[in-house]
Amino acid sequence: MRKLLALLVAVSLSAAAQVTLVDQAGREVTLPGQVERVVSLYGVATLYLYPLGQQGKLVLGPYVGLKPGSLAWEALLTVDPGLPGKYSRHKATLEEVLAAGPDLVLGKVARDLEVAQQLSRFDVPTLLLDLETLDRIKEAVSLLGTAFGVPERASTLLSYFDEQLGEVEAAVAAAEKTRPRVLFVGTSPFRVASGDMFQSEMIALAGGTSVTAGLGGYWQDVNTEQILLWDPEVVFIAPYGKVSPEDLLSDPVWGGVAAVEAGRVYKMPRVISPWDVPTPESILGIMWMAARLHPELPLDVVGEARAFYRAFFGYELSEELAEEIGR
Repeated sequence: MRKLLALLVAVSLSAAAQVTLVDQAGREVTLPGQVERVVSLYGVATLYLYPLGQQGKLVLGPYVGLKPGSLAWEALLTVDPGLPGKYSRHKATLEEVLAAGPDLVLGKVARDLEVAQQLSRFDVPTLLLDLETLDRIKEAVSLLGTAFGVPERASTLLSYFDEQLGEVEAAVAAAEKTRPRVLFVGTSPFRVASGDMFQSEMIALAGGTSVTAGLGGYWQDVNTEQILLWDPEVVFIAPYGKVSPEDLLSDPVWGGVAAVEAGRVYKMPRVISPWDVPTPESILGIMWMAARLHPELPLDVVGEARAFYRAFFGYELSEELAEEIGR
């Protein structure tokens, strides 16, 4: 009888410790009371573990554009010495996920529903996240804070987002400036971010107007005539890929574009992740954009970057990276 009572108590405590959440795909997901081993299938989601203090629980996952030996790799390695053992160049297969023995998997709404369904057959819970807009980012941070039992840390990160965005918005409004026409270029000069992409939302939050607002989908290839028709006043270039400001500034094809005539062509920085993707660092990307769209604004992006990495990653920004941000 005592053994039966003990078993019933253990089962009751175990059930009470479980947490049921609704992920961003609208699925009910039941997690163990204490998540200890995490596999990420989504490189953007991986980076949210760090400001929440959960990187030690990651056992396998990709990172956004991270390459061993790069400046970004060395920066993250100082924060997470276990990085080489958990880093994956690709999204893990079902077999690799199961071999890692996770009690939580993080995936992407638009891509990983089938994997989540397969993992459920092995009683492995998967949280599907949608990190493609600022509102959805905030929802995801709250969700992860609850999943890991660190709602206070999630609230701190969200408060930081709101505070910094509020400062940028207030500064732009106070300056009463027009919103420059902005083009965001990807891995080739004529490959541009669509209006549906996070980069366009960043431009709007920074006080600009995306010239590709009417384009749907993902990255789009356009021609010279379209660039000239848009006539952007500022061009931002993604920090990945080989396109440089000099490529556009020295190209006669781009010579008649307002941004090129004014020399307002800039390549975005990256520290741990590229600043134009919806990782926690994107808040710095918005500030950096605002400082270039409205250079008269009192925005200390380098100083804020130092404070951000110190507070949320435990990383002291190197002088080399600080110089790159300040260019």
